[in-house]
Amino acid sequence: MSELRGRALIESRFGKLGSAQKAVVIGEQEYDLPTLLARMDLNFEDAWPIDVQALSENCFCLRYYDGQDQRIVAHEFDAELAFIGETRGHIAEWIGEEAYYEWFQSMSRRPPIGGDV
Repeated sequence: MSELRGRALIESRFGKLGSAQKAVVIGEQEYDLPTLLARMDLNFEDAWPIDVQALSENCFCLRYYDGQDQRIVAHEFDAELAFIGETRGHIAEWIGEEAYYEWFQSMSRRPPIGGDV
């Protein structure tokens, strides 16, 4: 039996991409996706937020697209916004190899990952 990786691991742990919320309450503070990216220094030019979810009272997961690495990132953090760990999967795992190469050749900045992400 093989170990889950990339998309399979991300979606088995956190659900289908884009299925979580656009904001999360941590303590008494509500954080939307852009605010979370900024507060955790993840708001680089080619990072696009996808969703966020509370995994427990002290554990959360922010998913975003990292354009430089061309990967979907599941970034786990605690209630203090401190890094716990992350899982990454290449964007081609979501859009398919053919669509990935077409997108890559077009030099468009954002991949066609669909939905309101």
